[in-house]
Amino acid sequence: MWTTVYMTQSIDTARAMREKIEESHIIVMMRSIKPQEDAVESCYEILVPNAELKAALDIIIDE
Repeated sequence: MWTTVYMTQSIDTARAMREKIEESHIIVMMRSIKPQEDAVESCYEILVPNAELKAALDIIIDE
């Protein structure tokens, strides 16, 4: 099962956070969320497996 650990509206920030977490050999999934059909901007969600949740959160907090 996957858990969301980070959300942002910036694709660059999402990619940077994904790379930072992956440096610690944690599997990361990133997906785009567009709340409505007419929405101008998307949100980007960073997800990790539940087993890696604490380690990923430690990385985010240290960032």
